[in-house]
Amino acid sequence: MIKALINNQWESIPKENLQLGTDTFSFSSGLYETFRTLDFKPVFLQPHLDRLFSSANRIGLNIQFTQSDILDMLSKVIHDFQDPNQRVRILAVPNKLIVYTSYLNLDPSIYNGVCVITIEASRAQPEIKTTDYHACLTAWKAAVNAECFEAILMDGSGILYEGSRSNLFWVKDAKLFTRKEDVLPGTTRQIIINHSSVSIQYNTLNSMDLSNIDEVFLTNSGSGIIPVTSINNKNVGNGSVGIITCQLLSKYNEWMLKDIAR
Repeated sequence: MIKALINNQWESIPKENLQLGTDTFSFSSGLYETFRTLDFKPVFLQPHLDRLFSSANRIGLNIQFTQSDILDMLSKVIHDFQDPNQRVRILAVPNKLIVYTSYLNLDPSIYNGVCVITIEASRAQPEIKTTDYHACLTAWKAAVNAECFEAILMDGSGILYEGSRSNLFWVKDAKLFTRKEDVLPGTTRQIIINHSSVSIQYNTLNSMDLSNIDEVFLTNSGSGIIPVTSINNKNVGNGSVGIITCQLLSKYNEWMLKDIAR
């Protein structure tokens, strides 16, 4: 069972009822946000709340609580949990606002580089973080079965979009790229775009061109920046974490510490 605040009241919910993209998910379609804490302090929380309310407005979902209300709920949930580093989730569904948390459980080895696969799949509303997660869950399970960290979604022409639970960046000739449209406007992705000392260029990447790029990394709010050293069992670049990725990893840690110090 998971202890959660539902409309600011504590309840216990079976874990399977909260699993997005499964038949056991027991709520109507809505929105969700996931972020991490560091020493009991939310990391980059405000962009998550802004995206939640913006997306709710786009799909006509009424959130009956203000951002201030949600901040109070988050504080209750975070400080009720015993571990300082957590993975916190907000679920906004019709007539319910659900907040719960769990252990962050980061594996530090991912920062030495992970393997990923590509898979033909797409999200129905790529620019909104909805609970309609079936396609992404299926792709991620395929990655797990292949003993990989993530699955990169692509279309029938081999154009890459994003990970099942991450955004995608790549480096070629010391230039940093990401897609501009038809992907989730990820919070960590936007932090990179806003603060990277290497300017971001928007472009597309075909799976046929993977052998010609130098670095790849993923971003998500739980793990931050995750270097990719292998795609479909083939090395990215020389098979090690690249220079620009290493620089951004170091900077990202600085940006997190600066954010929670506010």
